[in-house]
Amino acid sequence: MNRIAQRIREDHLEQAGRHDSPAIFGGPPGDPGLVGPGSVSWEIHADPAAISIGGLGAIVLEILHPSVMAGVQDHSTYREDPLRRSRTTYGYVVTTTFANTQAATRLIKAVHGVHSRIEGVRPDGVAYRALEPELIGWVHTCIPWAVMTAFELYNRPLTVDERDRYLSEQAVIGRMAGAEEVPETAAELEEYVEWMRPRLSVNAQTLEFFEFLLADLPGAQPTGAVVRASRQFQVGMGLGLMPPWAGRMSGFGSSTFARRFLHRPIFEIYARTLRWAYGGPPDYARLAYERAVPG
Repeated sequence: MNRIAQRIREDHLEQAGRHDSPAIFGGPPGDPGLVGPGSVSWEIHADPAAISIGGLGAIVLEILHPSVMAGVQDHSTYREDPLRRSRTTYGYVVTTTFANTQAATRLIKAVHGVHSRIEGVRPDGVAYRALEPELIGWVHTCIPWAVMTAFELYNRPLTVDERDRYLSEQAVIGRMAGAEEVPETAAELEEYVEWMRPRLSVNAQTLEFFEFLLADLPGAQPTGAVVRASRQFQVGMGLGLMPPWAGRMSGFGSSTFARRFLHRPIFEIYARTLRWAYGGPPDYARLAYERAVPG
């Protein structure tokens, strides 16, 4: 691999984390994991660009639920480790999809254990628990929704059947995590999102989180107005994948012109460059295929 490709890949791994452990993605020969080869999930999640592009939009969508935001504000270390949530999201997506059955199940149980200790009271006086099925369902749904959208825009369109298969595959993981209302088809996804919209809002905690996204990080260069404008653009790009109402609600909305003639060309270049840098399936997908389809 030439130096440019290696540098691009290393930069991506710094943000997404390294997911190449044979103990996790290898394992018993013939073990399909929770989803298995031949699935739509294996194709979509083998594209690092789809997960990376969809990840930011998913994170912002998640915290539009005030109970999710309260949990992040009260229990997260995002200020001390700004990249932790993106690495965690990326790792959860690829591990639950490609890891051997034991490792994937262990991760879901571990996350469930962490969430069992997350509870509190929102600023509006409403109590929250991270293990509430509604919250688990919303957080779960935001991720495949955003990743699927990114894949369709920057890799290839999916048929209705492929969208339905993907959501059904991912619903298995959502239910294992404790969700109850999990869309399994594209039609159910539309209905679910409309059902959830009245429960979403932006409050002082959300605005504080957004301000953190836009503010200078320690050691960041350049600083001030330049980095703020750059981050505003980046977050707007991420949310540009999602429905316009999400952009309006969050304050990171962008025009149709910006999405079509600025965001999309930039993301297309990014996606093609990242896939070129990897030169093939990421390590987690390669190890999983060697495990699930031995010989």
